[in-house]
Amino acid sequence: MVSNQADHILSTAMRLCLDQGLGALTMRSAAAAAGVTSSAIVYHFKTRERLLVALLDHIENVVADSRKRLADAFDEEQWAFAGPAACVTAIMRRLLDEQGLAIIALSEIDRLLRGSDAEQAAQTIMSRAWERADRFWQSLPVIADEDREGRAIWAATAQGMIPLVMLDRNPVTRDARIARIVARLADRLARRDVALLPPSSPPEPIAKAVRPAGKQQIVDATIRLSGKSGIEALTHRKIAAEAGLSVASTTYFYPAKDDIVADAANDVQTRAMNAVVDGSVPPPVFMSRIMLDNRQQERAEMAALTAFMTAAIRIPELEQLATALRRVRGLDGIRWLAARGYRQTDRLDGIVWAAASVFLAQQALLQPPPQRAAFLDNVSDAWLTRLFG
Repeated sequence: MVSNQADHILSTAMRLCLDQGLGALTMRSAAAAAGVTSSAIVYHFKTRERLLVALLDHIENVVADSRKRLADAFDEEQWAFAGPAACVTAIMRRLLDEQGLAIIALSEIDRLLRGSDAEQAAQTIMSRAWERADRFWQSLPVIADEDREGRAIWAATAQGMIPLVMLDRNPVTRDARIARIVARLADRLARRDVALLPPSSPPEPIAKAVRPAGKQQIVDATIRLSGKSGIEALTHRKIAAEAGLSVASTTYFYPAKDDIVADAANDVQTRAMNAVVDGSVPPPVFMSRIMLDNRQQERAEMAALTAFMTAAIRIPELEQLATALRRVRGLDGIRWLAARGYRQTDRLDGIVWAAASVFLAQQALLQPPPQRAAFLDNVSDAWLTRLFG
């Protein structure tokens, strides 16, 4: 059982993390924020890693409590009056207003703890987080009348759209985006005819930056490391080791860590944009070829894209990257649907499928490695047929 003082420390640590970023959270800063001594932090949590695990657990519980409280605001008459799309939209909008940054912090902390002694504890909490989110959305009365597959698609899309819509920092356009995505999902599940949006013109190709060999090595190493442990875990020393260079080389090209992140973000943006523009990434036949590598682990490119998407949501200086990623996800989704033979679809359908895929990929990673590819391919094919077939 968590003591009152430990709970107070976690509450203030959460606020520090959400206001200033995960990098601002140290044992010393947690003590200062909570108004306690450093020895009190050590007494309760021993190390920063254990503090982060406890914080992960605390934030996940706060998010779960918020979801339940928002759902409890509806009575039986209101559930019946509003309908699925309106209820899910209303809950989603308020959830993001109240806990959007907390939901993003869950992914950041989890990624930061990968490869550490606390990795297994973090994965256990994240497994619980995904399972509770899935159970919450599926249990909403307005979705309960759907069959099992329909409820699963509702839950996956609702949870998976959170990082996608949070790339839009304008709350007005973000909320409109949520409403359109949810309404399209409701129409597709009900097999209603939809008015397709006009085709979207692809973004203009971006000229790839020409960097000296050492500098490009640093950028590539930064992208790889970001996928493994997130942006916050980056240091000059880790990047230099990953790149096979000296620390002096990294500081020569990039005096500050933020300079490396900004340049790596530009490279991620260029790659994502140009993959959509020129079709250089062949459309996979099976979902597992997008998400998993030969070891049945998360593909490095997907891990890096997720890490930078999370950073783009939280870091104001990466707004250009957030805008680019938001546009690319819809265009890439519709391009992939068309390649699978679903041509009577539009960019909005691409976003619906991108959102469902985010959750589906996380669910696959909870399976034993030998079962992941079959799970992804079988479920995605069934869902595609249900939505667009």
